[in-house]
Amino acid sequence: MTSKGTPAPEDVTRSQAPSPISEKDSSKLPEGTRSFQSYMQTDETSPTLGAGKPMQLSPFDLAHGQVLAAGPTFETIQAQAKSAQLSLGDVSTQLNTPNLKLRQSSKYLLKNKLGSANTLIRSAGSKLGVPELPPKEVAPSAGPIQRFLALITDGQGQLEAAQSQLQALQSRGESLSPGDMLLVQIKLNKAQQEIEYSSLLLSKAVDDMKMMMNIQL
Repeated sequence: MTSKGTPAPEDVTRSQAPSPISEKDSSKLPEGTRSFQSYMQTDETSPTLGAGKPMQLSPFDLAHGQVLAAGPTFETIQAQAKSAQLSLGDVSTQLNTPNLKLRQSSKYLLKNKLGSANTLIRSAGSKLGVPELPPKEVAPSAGPIQRFLALITDGQGQLEAAQSQLQALQSRGESLSPGDMLLVQIKLNKAQQEIEYSSLLLSKAVDDMKMMMNIQL
Protein backbone atom coordinates (compact mmCIF):
# COMPACT_ATOMS: atom_id res chain seq x y z
CA MET A 1 0.00 0.00 0.00
CA THR A 2 1.36 3.33 -0.92
CA SER A 3 0.79 6.68 0.60
CA LYS A 4 -1.26 9.28 -1.10
CA GLY A 5 0.68 11.13 -3.76
CA THR A 6 3.38 8.47 -4.09
CA PRO A 7 3.39 6.75 -7.50
CA ALA A 8 3.12 3.01 -7.57
CA PRO A 9 6.20 1.03 -8.66
CA GLU A 10 4.52 0.01 -11.89
CA ASP A 11 3.96 3.67 -12.68
CA VAL A 12 7.64 4.59 -12.37
CA THR A 13 9.37 4.87 -15.74
CA ARG A 14 12.41 2.66 -15.80
CA SER A 15 15.65 4.19 -17.07
CA GLN A 16 17.15 2.47 -20.06
CA ALA A 17 20.82 2.46 -21.11
CA PRO A 18 21.36 4.53 -24.27
CA SER A 19 22.04 2.47 -27.34
CA PRO A 20 25.35 3.05 -29.16
CA ILE A 21 25.33 5.39 -32.08
CA SER A 22 25.41 3.49 -35.34
CA GLU A 23 26.96 4.66 -38.56
CA LYS A 24 23.47 5.37 -39.84
CA ASP A 25 22.76 7.62 -36.85
CA SER A 26 26.14 9.35 -36.93
CA SER A 27 24.95 11.48 -39.81
CA LYS A 28 22.40 13.02 -37.46
CA LEU A 29 25.04 14.32 -35.04
CA PRO A 30 25.65 18.08 -34.88
CA GLU A 31 28.21 19.43 -37.32
CA GLY A 32 31.78 19.20 -36.00
CA THR A 33 30.98 16.15 -33.80
CA ARG A 34 32.62 12.79 -34.44
CA SER A 35 31.96 9.46 -32.81
CA PHE A 36 34.61 7.75 -30.69
CA GLN A 37 34.86 4.92 -33.23
CA SER A 38 35.80 7.38 -35.97
CA TYR A 39 38.78 8.57 -33.90
CA MET A 40 39.95 5.00 -33.35
CA GLN A 41 39.96 4.17 -37.03
CA THR A 42 43.07 4.89 -39.09
CA ASP A 43 42.44 7.57 -41.64
CA GLU A 44 44.38 6.81 -44.77
CA THR A 45 44.10 10.41 -45.88
CA SER A 46 45.50 11.77 -42.61
CA PRO A 47 48.81 13.59 -43.16
CA THR A 48 50.17 12.26 -39.86
CA LEU A 49 48.96 8.66 -40.05
CA GLY A 50 49.14 7.97 -43.74
CA ALA A 51 51.58 5.28 -44.75
CA GLY A 52 54.11 5.80 -47.48
CA LYS A 53 54.38 9.52 -46.83
CA PRO A 54 57.88 11.08 -46.91
CA MET A 55 59.22 11.78 -43.43
CA GLN A 56 59.08 15.46 -42.55
CA LEU A 57 61.62 17.12 -40.27
CA SER A 58 60.54 18.85 -37.12
CA PRO A 59 61.98 22.21 -35.95
CA PHE A 60 63.90 20.23 -33.32
CA ASP A 61 65.63 18.19 -36.04
CA LEU A 62 66.47 21.31 -38.03
CA ALA A 63 67.91 23.02 -34.95
CA HIS A 64 70.28 20.08 -34.47
CA GLY A 65 71.48 20.06 -38.07
CA GLN A 66 69.48 17.03 -39.19
CA VAL A 67 68.67 17.92 -42.76
CA LEU A 68 67.81 15.72 -45.67
CA ALA A 69 70.41 16.34 -48.34
CA ALA A 70 71.48 14.60 -51.49
CA GLY A 71 74.64 12.53 -51.56
CA PRO A 72 78.00 14.22 -52.16
CA THR A 73 79.16 14.86 -55.70
CA PHE A 74 82.43 15.99 -57.25
CA GLU A 75 80.98 19.51 -57.46
CA THR A 76 79.94 19.71 -53.81
CA ILE A 77 83.24 18.31 -52.58
CA GLN A 78 85.16 20.71 -54.79
CA ALA A 79 83.13 23.58 -53.33
CA GLN A 80 83.97 22.35 -49.83
CA ALA A 81 87.68 22.22 -50.63
CA LYS A 82 87.58 25.73 -52.10
CA SER A 83 85.73 27.08 -49.04
CA ALA A 84 88.25 25.51 -46.67
CA GLN A 85 91.12 26.93 -48.70
CA LEU A 86 89.66 30.43 -48.47
CA SER A 87 89.08 30.02 -44.74
CA LEU A 88 92.72 29.08 -44.25
CA GLY A 89 93.65 32.24 -46.13
CA ASP A 90 91.61 34.29 -43.65
CA VAL A 91 93.40 32.62 -40.74
CA SER A 92 96.74 33.36 -42.38
CA THR A 93 95.80 37.05 -42.66
CA GLN A 94 94.88 37.13 -38.98
CA LEU A 95 98.17 35.50 -37.97
CA ASN A 96 100.06 38.14 -39.96
CA THR A 97 98.55 40.95 -37.89
CA PRO A 98 101.44 43.20 -36.77
CA ASN A 99 102.47 42.87 -33.11
CA LEU A 100 100.07 39.98 -32.59
CA LYS A 101 100.62 38.28 -29.25
CA LEU A 102 98.85 35.10 -28.23
CA ARG A 103 98.21 33.71 -24.81
CA GLN A 104 99.63 30.31 -23.96
CA SER A 105 96.13 28.81 -23.90
CA SER A 106 95.39 30.26 -27.34
CA LYS A 107 98.63 28.85 -28.73
CA TYR A 108 97.72 25.42 -27.39
CA LEU A 109 94.26 25.53 -28.93
CA LEU A 110 95.51 26.80 -32.27
CA LYS A 111 98.14 24.08 -32.41
CA ASN A 112 95.49 21.40 -31.84
CA LYS A 113 92.85 22.86 -34.14
CA LEU A 114 95.11 23.70 -37.07
CA GLY A 115 96.98 20.41 -36.67
CA SER A 116 93.70 18.49 -36.66
CA ALA A 117 92.44 20.36 -39.73
CA ASN A 118 95.67 19.60 -41.57
CA THR A 119 95.42 15.89 -40.73
CA LEU A 120 91.80 15.74 -41.90
CA ILE A 121 92.61 17.54 -45.15
CA ARG A 122 95.45 15.13 -45.87
CA SER A 123 93.23 12.15 -45.10
CA ALA A 124 90.49 13.44 -47.41
CA GLY A 125 93.04 14.00 -50.16
CA SER A 126 94.32 10.46 -49.73
CA LYS A 127 90.81 9.10 -50.33
CA LEU A 128 90.66 11.12 -53.53
CA GLY A 129 94.00 9.73 -54.68
CA VAL A 130 96.05 12.88 -54.05
CA PRO A 131 99.76 11.97 -53.73
CA GLU A 132 100.87 12.46 -50.14
CA LEU A 133 103.60 15.05 -49.89
CA PRO A 134 105.88 15.52 -46.89
CA PRO A 135 104.84 18.30 -44.47
CA LYS A 136 106.40 21.70 -44.92
CA GLU A 137 109.64 21.90 -42.97
CA VAL A 138 109.93 24.51 -40.25
CA ALA A 139 113.18 25.70 -38.67
CA PRO A 140 113.65 24.50 -35.09
CA SER A 141 114.01 28.11 -33.98
CA ALA A 142 110.67 29.13 -35.53
CA GLY A 143 108.07 30.58 -33.21
CA PRO A 144 104.46 29.43 -32.80
CA ILE A 145 103.06 31.81 -35.42
CA GLN A 146 105.58 30.61 -38.03
CA ARG A 147 104.60 27.02 -37.27
CA PHE A 148 100.91 27.85 -37.61
CA LEU A 149 101.55 29.55 -40.94
CA ALA A 150 103.42 26.46 -42.13
CA LEU A 151 100.41 24.28 -41.28
CA ILE A 152 98.17 26.68 -43.19
CA THR A 153 100.42 26.70 -46.24
CA ASP A 154 100.54 22.90 -46.21
CA GLY A 155 96.76 22.65 -45.88
CA GLN A 156 96.16 25.10 -48.73
CA GLY A 157 98.52 23.12 -50.95
CA GLN A 158 96.70 19.87 -50.15
CA LEU A 159 93.30 21.43 -50.84
CA GLU A 160 94.49 22.82 -54.16
CA ALA A 161 95.81 19.38 -55.10
CA ALA A 162 92.47 17.83 -54.09
CA GLN A 163 90.59 20.22 -56.37
CA SER A 164 92.90 19.38 -59.27
CA GLN A 165 92.40 15.67 -58.60
CA LEU A 166 88.62 16.08 -58.61
CA GLN A 167 88.76 17.87 -61.95
CA ALA A 168 90.99 15.15 -63.37
CA LEU A 169 88.66 12.37 -62.19
CA GLN A 170 85.67 14.18 -63.61
CA SER A 171 87.32 14.80 -66.99
CA ARG A 172 88.27 11.11 -67.27
CA GLY A 173 84.76 10.03 -66.36
CA GLU A 174 85.94 8.15 -63.30
CA SER A 175 84.03 7.92 -60.05
CA LEU A 176 84.53 7.01 -56.42
CA SER A 177 82.41 4.74 -54.28
CA PRO A 178 79.57 6.45 -52.38
CA GLY A 179 81.25 5.44 -49.12
CA ASP A 180 84.53 7.14 -50.05
CA MET A 181 82.70 10.24 -51.27
CA LEU A 182 80.77 10.51 -48.03
CA LEU A 183 83.95 10.00 -45.99
CA VAL A 184 85.70 12.80 -47.89
CA GLN A 185 82.72 15.08 -47.29
CA ILE A 186 82.72 14.34 -43.56
CA LYS A 187 86.46 14.93 -43.22
CA LEU A 188 86.32 18.24 -45.08
CA ASN A 189 83.34 19.35 -42.98
CA LYS A 190 85.22 18.57 -39.80
CA ALA A 191 88.33 20.34 -41.09
CA GLN A 192 86.22 23.42 -41.91
CA GLN A 193 84.89 23.45 -38.34
CA GLU A 194 88.41 23.35 -36.93
CA ILE A 195 89.49 26.19 -39.20
CA GLU A 196 86.49 28.33 -38.29
CA TYR A 197 87.18 27.79 -34.59
CA SER A 198 90.77 28.92 -35.15
CA SER A 199 89.55 32.02 -36.98
CA LEU A 200 87.21 32.96 -34.13
CA LEU A 201 89.99 32.45 -31.61
CA LEU A 202 92.35 34.68 -33.55
CA SER A 203 89.66 37.29 -34.08
CA LYS A 204 89.23 37.56 -30.32
CA ALA A 205 93.00 37.86 -29.85
CA VAL A 206 93.24 40.62 -32.48
CA ASP A 207 90.36 42.54 -30.89
CA ASP A 208 91.96 42.28 -27.45
CA MET A 209 95.26 43.56 -28.83
CA LYS A 210 93.59 46.53 -30.54
CA MET A 211 91.77 47.38 -27.33
CA MET A 212 95.00 47.33 -25.34
CA MET A 213 96.71 49.57 -27.91
CA ASN A 214 93.87 52.10 -27.73
CA ILE A 215 94.07 52.14 -23.93
CA GLN A 216 97.82 52.78 -24.02
CA LEU A 217 97.37 55.62 -26.48
